[in-house]
Amino acid sequence: KSVMQSWTPNLETGDPDIDNHHQELFQLTAMLDDAIRSQSVEKLDSIISFLEHYVIEHFCEEETLMETHRYAFYDHHKAEHEVFKAHVSELRKIYLEGISLTHVIFAIRKILDKLVYHIRTVDIGIVGIVNSEHHEKSS
Repeated sequence: KSVMQSWTPNLETGDPDIDNHHQELFQLTAMLDDAIRSQSVEKLDSIISFLEHYVIEHFCEEETLMETHRYAFYDHHKAEHEVFKAHVSELRKIYLEGISLTHVIFAIRKILDKLVYHIRTVDIGIVGIVNSEHHEKSS
């Protein structure tokens, strides 16, 4: 089943770029299922590449937004981002070492689950600053 079903409007931060990135992450789970079905190493590689870009570009965007608004929980949020960066770089390492595909798939699934949990529990905290930003622009 596609995990896109579990993307719900209550997960939106109100920032279109950030929300689009989050939705793409939910789509990755469906891509992973597809890669498993087809036993495609190339598809796994492209999922890892996506995650490598995600933890740099998307996190940078969130962190800039939080810094701009002097977000109270910035340090905690950034620390979680650093942990994800380490997990993704470890993922690339085990992929390149040719450790079993099952191991790689499990590692991807674990990262995706943690990222989804991060969106549901930590990212939801930036809704307030996104809303205040939109009020400032419209007033």
